[in-house]
Amino acid sequence: PYEELPAILDKLHTALKAKGYLYLSAKYGTFSGQRNGRYFTDLDEARLEDLLQKAKGFRIVETHITADVRPGREDEKWLNAILQKL
Repeated sequence: PYEELPAILDKLHTALKAKGYLYLSAKYGTFSGQRNGRYFTDLDEARLEDLLQKAKGFRIVETHITADVRPGREDEKWLNAILQKL
């Protein structure tokens, strides 16, 4: 769930070397919940910013929105982000 992501990012922050980089990818949007029997948390730029306000010590280096390359899913978008540990 979205509410648990700051704690997960905190653990990744601890695992990274000083000024290390983290690649993050999530389906683009604001949905959180069950989809086809699995739990998903989508992110958009605002949710990513909010998440990083709650987590410790990351800055956004860059973000990109990409289209899904799987057949039949061309309309689905993904948020890709490179974060750096501060």
